[in-house]
Amino acid sequence: MKILLISVFAAMPMMRQPAISETISKPFAVHGNHAFTYGERLDYRVHYGWLNAATISMKVDKISHAVDGRPTYKISGDGMTNSGYDWFFKVRDHYETYIDQDSMKPLKYVRNVSEGGYKDYEVASFDHTRRKVYSSKGLFNVSDGNFQDVLSAIYFLRNYDFNKARKGDRLSIKFYLDKNMYESQVQFDGRETITTDIGKFRTIRLKPQLIVDRVFPEEDAMTIWATDDANLIPLRIQSNLAIGSLMADITKIHYYRNPLTSKVRE
Repeated sequence: MKILLISVFAAMPMMRQPAISETISKPFAVHGNHAFTYGERLDYRVHYGWLNAATISMKVDKISHAVDGRPTYKISGDGMTNSGYDWFFKVRDHYETYIDQDSMKPLKYVRNVSEGGYKDYEVASFDHTRRKVYSSKGLFNVSDGNFQDVLSAIYFLRNYDFNKARKGDRLSIKFYLDKNMYESQVQFDGRETITTDIGKFRTIRLKPQLIVDRVFPEEDAMTIWATDDANLIPLRIQSNLAIGSLMADITKIHYYRNPLTSKVRE
């Protein structure tokens, strides 16, 4: 359960982890936001086969928030096990990011997680010009100022234009988490029509590059299906683990920015 909740937030513990000052490959560029807007909310159910064990929600606040005098999108992500599974492994995870509306870079980040007996809390401010992270855990220098946090990375990726992407193309994206910088290679894996709880959609498939270990048996053990339209809303996330397949499926989309042209009328 914990693995899939974390997987939804960019599979952060499973990416290759260089030192925080290490120079890594240049990520792809995104200019402005055209994929989401104020008030958007995405709800998911997390299930193992027919067992619904947890819920996830990702919300864009209804108003702009100023950080260091700059307007930002405030976005929150919450994952929690259903009450019937709390006895086994109780999860209450909360993330926040404040994304600069022009650069689409995060300026502030909050992580408050409770997973079984593990708890962690961090507030961080990002100075991309000076290449510094001012965290409640300390001051950290980074190799350059072009990075995301684990939640903003999802919304950053949604603004990439996949119209000309070919199967096998890879994007590089890096993000900050818990005193470290991570790099993820995200592979475009083609297009597919899928049926969800809220209807049938034409989608693009993406595969984040993972570390093969006792949890993930293969590098491409995770697949993300997103609407094949200007919204690029994640509809389904599947993680093939050593113990079986866990999935997060969309249950509701509130207030999307662009027409859902990917939805198939039946």
